Amino acid sequence: MSTQPTRPTSRRRTGAKRKISGSASARASAQASRAALELQTLQAFRLLFGTARKHDADVRRAAAISGSQLWALSEIARSQGMSVNDLAERMALHQTTASNLVNALTEEKLIRRVRDVEDQRVVRLHVTTEGKRKLLRAPGPYTGLLVDALRHLDTEELSRLHKSLGVLTAVMRDAALDAAGETLMGE
Repeated sequence: MSTQPTRPTSRRRTGAKRKISGSASARASAQASRAALELQTLQAFRLLFGTARKHDADVRRAAAISGSQLWALSEIARSQGMSVNDLAERMALHQTTASNLVNALTEEKLIRRVRDVEDQRVVRLHVTTEGKRKLLRAPGPYTGLLVDALRHLDTEELSRLHKSLGVLTAVMRDAALDAAGETLMGE
């Protein structure tokens, strides 16, 4: 005759079911928390870019030039006589993009190009009187809200952000390569 009790076995099974059910519940909770965090992060990106777009629109209304043109103009005013390469470096732009900004500012007569006396191959950039007036009418910060915000972060915060954005950029680059075999915009 078997003397195995049925109740304790049943309890063990119920306990195991609770553990399985508990870990499934914990996983579901973790997934819900992660999904909420992803959406909050996405919302933060939308806020950043929406605010930057609004500031650019405000600059265009007040100064009749784009935010990047205003930033370039302010950099040239800050360092009269800089070269296009200097401007590209200051704004973290490709030299061609900086050259296009200089062309637009020159057409608007906000800056002028002057050949270097010692080296005629080098062109120096100078803000005109109209360019100075434009700076006085334009809303700040001249660099735009995003650059201004980055400048207000302490070095440790900026370093963490840079590292995290590097990871995000790498994930996006890998996804873009997998999907289309292309690079991200701006690369």
